[in-house]
Amino acid sequence: MLDAEQQALLSRKISELPLRIEATHLEELIIQLYKELETAGIFFKPKTYLSNDWGCPNEVPVIGIPFYLVDPRLCSLKTQLTGIRVEDDMTIMMLLRHEAGHTLNYAYRLYDKPEWRKLFGRFSLPYEEDYKVDPFSTRFVHHLSGWYAQRHPDDDFAETFAVWLTPNSDWQKRYAGTLALVKLLYMDKVVARYGEKPPVVTGGKLDMPVEEMVMTLGEWYKTPQKYHGNSVTRPRL
Repeated sequence: MLDAEQQALLSRKISELPLRIEATHLEELIIQLYKELETAGIFFKPKTYLSNDWGCPNEVPVIGIPFYLVDPRLCSLKTQLTGIRVEDDMTIMMLLRHEAGHTLNYAYRLYDKPEWRKLFGRFSLPYEEDYKVDPFSTRFVHHLSGWYAQRHPDDDFAETFAVWLTPNSDWQKRYAGTLALVKLLYMDKVVARYGEKPPVVTGGKLDMPVEEMVMTLGEWYKTPQKYHGNSVTRPRL
C-alpha cells in the first residue's frame, strides 16, 4: 500500500522532480570510478547524467544513470511497484565500469582501429534483443549477468574493460590461457597510448535526459520498460 507522499510523487512529472547527482551517495560512487580510472592511468573522466536507464548514447562518451538512484524515496517506490530490488553499491560500480568502457571506446573512437576490429568484431553490427550465448566460451570475460559480453562487439569491449579496471579482479590468473586474456592485455596497450591524451570526442546528443522526461512518474511505471540485465539497448543502423 502506497502512502500519501508516494501517491503524490506518482502524479508529478519526472522532469519537475528535484533530482541531481551532486551531494548524493551516487556522486560518491562516481568519484570512486574516477579514482579507479586515474589509478589505472586513465585521466579521461566521463561525464554523467540522469536518464531513464543505464547506458551511453551511441558514440557519445557520457554515462546515463537511472534517475531514481539519487532519491531514496524513488528507490523505495520502484521496489514496491516493480518487485525488483534497486541496484546496490557493488552492482552500481559494476555498471559504472561497464559504461566507462563504452565511453573510452567512444571518446577515442577505438572501434575504428584495425586491432579493435580484429579482437572484438565489427562495431556496425546490429544490436539484437535476443542473442545466442555460449556459456563455456573462453573468448569472452564474464562480468554482468547473461554473458553480456557476447551480445555485441561494443559490449565485449566494455565488459572486458570493466574486468580489467575492477580492483583486485586478478584477471591475469582468472583468464590465463584463454582468448579473453588477449583482449584484457589489449587494454594495457590502449591505456598506454591514450590514457594521458585528451579525448577526440567530447559530447553529443543525450538519450532521454531527465529534463526531457515530461511524463508523470506514474505514467513512466505504466510504460513497458525493456531491461537486459542492467544495461542499455543501443540500436544500430
